[in-house]
Amino acid sequence: MIMLIRAPIPITVIAIRTKADGMASPSRTYVLVHGAWHGGWVWKDVAPALRAMGHSVTTPTMTGLGERKHLASFPYDLETHITDIVEHIDMERLTDIDLVGWSYGGMVTTGVLARMRKRVRSMIYLDAFLPDNGKALADYAEGPARAAMDAAKQADKPMPPIPMKVFGVTDPVVIAFAQPRLVDQSWRCFFQPVKALAERPRDIPHTYVRCSGFDPSPFSYFLEQAGKDANFRTHVMPTSHHCMLTDPTGTIEILGNAD
Repeated sequence: MIMLIRAPIPITVIAIRTKADGMASPSRTYVLVHGAWHGGWVWKDVAPALRAMGHSVTTPTMTGLGERKHLASFPYDLETHITDIVEHIDMERLTDIDLVGWSYGGMVTTGVLARMRKRVRSMIYLDAFLPDNGKALADYAEGPARAAMDAAKQADKPMPPIPMKVFGVTDPVVIAFAQPRLVDQSWRCFFQPVKALAERPRDIPHTYVRCSGFDPSPFSYFLEQAGKDANFRTHVMPTSHHCMLTDPTGTIEILGNAD
């Protein structure tokens, strides 16, 4: 079933009203995994609001990105990023996790699930890649994006960020906040196949969220595939690919009621 999220209202109103009315869902543990070229900073509005609702939230930044960009000289790849999240979960002793992967983060969380299935309560793909075992992100990329990946690989240089306007972001305030924080990312991340479970576990609920403001997009295919799977709940948000920045309220509502 596809659900359309209503127009956003102020985040602070959601947090305060939900707690005051005693309507908060049981406390959860969220691990929010960012996408390519970004960092944990992208959850700046979502993470505090979820915490105000009584949830535990972590926003790890992966090797070579965000505040860890000083590690970019290390030849990191998708497996490095999967290990980043696995080690974060292990060091923080997190269990019963709602694992959220946004964009490229869906490649990462898919790999994490294969290594830490017993730690995961639910999987949430937020306008993200939903790969099959043995597939790389580049296998799903088309047009200019795939050409840019191929060029970076051939030159053995990191791939520059795709302009935010391509993802449907038009708000100058959001662009001014995010654009300076984006960093180039190793081409290896996009070409290394993911080691996923042969079959998605039926005892772990899955959610797929599509952001319709980013179109055309490879994520329409994943929404269609998720819609054919009874273990998935699906949603469509009328906002940009950067939903946590352009519609944090709608993002919080979905994450708080993912299953």
